Amino acid sequence: MRIFLTGFMGAGKTTVGRELAARLGWPFLDLDEEVERRAGMSVRELFERHGEAEFRRREREVLAEAFERDPLVVAVGGGTLVDPAMLEVARSRGAVVFLHPPFETLVRRIGPLGKAERPLFRDETAALALYRERLASYRRADRTVEIGPGETPAEIAARIRLELRLPEVACSS
Repeated sequence: MRIFLTGFMGAGKTTVGRELAARLGWPFLDLDEEVERRAGMSVRELFERHGEAEFRRREREVLAEAFERDPLVVAVGGGTLVDPAMLEVARSRGAVVFLHPPFETLVRRIGPLGKAERPLFRDETAALALYRERLASYRRADRTVEIGPGETPAEIAARIRLELRLPEVACSS
């Protein structure tokens, strides 16, 4: 079983993914972090030096390897599963879960420092247009988790686990 968390920048894919993986006792993979590790540079630097197409190529390469790991919780990039072919492959290899907080929450979470690090979120108006453009793709996920104000990553991870009917690993204390 694999769980692919998708959603826009700032949706909480990495934070919720780590929490969910811990609850399940599964490994966790953040696609952006792995691309950065292999490239030896940040996503922002990759975009600036080599362009979005090269970033997406590297992203697909890491995701293809993730398709072979089982079990696994994967936080995919905000644009990874917008490609219909990639979405269908992910859906055939596991459960795709769309994390969906309101756009205002995304803006607040990203903040001014995050905007500087995220090449596709530097301008809020352009980011909103991109968000709206991607929504139809995100909604093709197997599950949508609407995220309310103040909901914690632990609560969101618990909801996902329950919706997918997966057992929680017993914690020894």
